[in-house]
Amino acid sequence: MNRKARLLFLNRSFYPDVEATGQLLTELCEELQFDFEIHVICGNPLYRSLKTPRLVTKISYQKITIWRINNTTFPKKYFITRFINLLSYFILCFIWTSFLKKPDCIIAETDPPLLASIAYVYSRLWRCSFIYYSQDIWPQVGLINKKMTNPVLTAILKLVNKFLYKKATRIIVPGRDMKHRLEEENFIPPYKIEVVENWANPHLIFPIQRENNIFIKHHSLENKFVVMYSGNIGLSQDLENIISVAKALRKHKDILFVLIGEGASKEKIVAMAESFHLNNLKFLTYQEKDNLVFSLNAAHIHLVPLKKGMKGIIVPSKVYGIMASGRPFIAAVDEGSEIDQLVKKFQCGLVVKPSDPEALKEAVLWAFNNRDTLETMGANGRKALENHYTRKISSAKFKKIVENLT
Repeated sequence: MNRKARLLFLNRSFYPDVEATGQLLTELCEELQFDFEIHVICGNPLYRSLKTPRLVTKISYQKITIWRINNTTFPKKYFITRFINLLSYFILCFIWTSFLKKPDCIIAETDPPLLASIAYVYSRLWRCSFIYYSQDIWPQVGLINKKMTNPVLTAILKLVNKFLYKKATRIIVPGRDMKHRLEEENFIPPYKIEVVENWANPHLIFPIQRENNIFIKHHSLENKFVVMYSGNIGLSQDLENIISVAKALRKHKDILFVLIGEGASKEKIVAMAESFHLNNLKFLTYQEKDNLVFSLNAAHIHLVPLKKGMKGIIVPSKVYGIMASGRPFIAAVDEGSEIDQLVKKFQCGLVVKPSDPEALKEAVLWAFNNRDTLETMGANGRKALENHYTRKISSAKFKKIVENLT
């Protein structure tokens, strides 16, 4: 009997963490565990309390072996604390990898940036395949967010990443726009970059009637037109514009903005909202996975804002959960980006220019006045999700890539 190929994944976030990259990787490994022997080196969840005295803890989750690094989990709102969190995970991950058995393929994501350098080093030592699973592109994310201001550090990150792209056996990205950007900026041959779109599970998130929605009842949303943002309240999402739009529409008593999530920018965004004394805006914390079907369905329309210039750098995974719930969305994204193409192809939402609060306001008002069309858009999104963006479909693509390398 042939043994299963052994895969080693590196990413700071993994089960039971609620961050998007961790949830996606967990679901991917849940699908792959029956065909491969799966090992994951992850860190402590930022939004879950897991107390352990050990430097590294071995955990079995289904058929997956988790090696949890006991890295620091300081608040993300300061650059230095974020850096310490990522560095502590990076160093311990590098050391612990050396104690593991040789995998047939080592797969590194981008949390933290340059994590793929560990995969490259050990792929050379072990003589195994190395997949760079890029959910975002650094240092470009930091440059647009104005968190990367040191030109020397920026140049080093660009050079190291260019080297890693060149040395990777394969690069997997979540969008065609990211594939094209990597090809053009790093002169990577097209065959080397594979697109595996992110996804949602249509059996866990699905449309439900508003009258049956416990989330709506619990938060007294019955008589409101709910405009929702659900996800990471971070540096790339341009959430200040949502606050500006809420301020501009404060006289529309029937419109309520609901922001769900945690992240580095939440304290700043909450303070901004409080300074305007807005009573048409509600903040809620991350929802448990089992509650997402209710929270996502509570919206009449969702918001997917990104800062200008993010085309090919980030593909917001929250879109797929929204589509699974049968709800439409307003995407403030660059023209030609993955989400822009998706909306135009499937007619599942609206697209406005990023970093343009006036355009976003007009889109919200249009949605408020065209609710029948919103239902059609939501149904279009659900159908597209079922046909193209389920975890079964995406994991099958991922599996095929790995099988060709092992």
